Amino acid sequence: MGRQPLPPWDLATLLRDVPGRKTFGQPLASLTSIRIGGPADALVRVETLAALRCLHAVAHEHAIPLFVLGGGSNLLIRDGGIRGIVVRLHGTFRTYDIAPSAAGSAADEADVHVGVGYPLSRLALQLGRQGWSGLEFAYGIPGTLGGAMVMNAGTHLGDMRQVLVSARMLLRTGHVQELPASAVGLRYRSSSYPAGAVLLGAALRLQRGEPGHSEAMMQESYGRRQRTQPLSQPNTGSVFKNPPGTSAGHLIESRDLKGMRVGGAMISPIHANFIVNVGQATAADVATLMARVQESVQRAYHIALEPEVHVVGEEG
Repeated sequence: MGRQPLPPWDLATLLRDVPGRKTFGQPLASLTSIRIGGPADALVRVETLAALRCLHAVAHEHAIPLFVLGGGSNLLIRDGGIRGIVVRLHGTFRTYDIAPSAAGSAADEADVHVGVGYPLSRLALQLGRQGWSGLEFAYGIPGTLGGAMVMNAGTHLGDMRQVLVSARMLLRTGHVQELPASAVGLRYRSSSYPAGAVLLGAALRLQRGEPGHSEAMMQESYGRRQRTQPLSQPNTGSVFKNPPGTSAGHLIESRDLKGMRVGGAMISPIHANFIVNVGQATAADVATLMARVQESVQRAYHIALEPEVHVVGEEG
């Protein structure tokens, strides 16, 4: 199915009084880690909560879909692009501050209040160098805090469940609410935030540590990723979730699928659970390759591989 005709929205007019930089019909490929993605009807860069609320109200009033685009990792945007408004959160959404722990513990523990637009790996490194421990697992993970909160991002060192205290969000009603971590359903590479909520930020609880030790852990973890993952090539990250008791990469490699190619998309020879863009790949190329992998693994092992990558937008 191709890209649908434009609905009766005059986005340039509707968004005229919304603060922020706006572009229309801009391809999103350059904003994704795999360098694939069709155009957004409107792309709006938002700097403040007040501006986001204004944009949110316009979208709600006119029934315009709103999609928040973070770092663009773990994401495949189809070739037809995204209908409605795509939002990028900058400004106050890319800041953090450190406060004494709300749990009332001693000075060896703190709550870090972070905006969802903050790059996750940079946050881990900066806090580690300041002597705060707990986010070492996040170093080298691409994307922003918001994406990590949605995906419960993690590595062999841990995941967001270890540090998330609460999540702050803008609800469909336009109200801001803060929910405890226990209410957002974090589990393996998934979560259960309220439908339609736009994440604003989080409180993360960290412990006082040794900067040298934290940085050594992060560098060791990232070195391992560099050796075992195709980080130098455009990719989405892990394509499929690991089934219970095994890994998706092992299953795919056992089917001798490394190096399989459809158009400009290829299963990485370095790690079988990565699809890389080796030149002008389309989302359709990636989707076809994913389907072939799923079919091969299902036929051989009767295991249905579940995508970890989020696929959004319309077919070209």
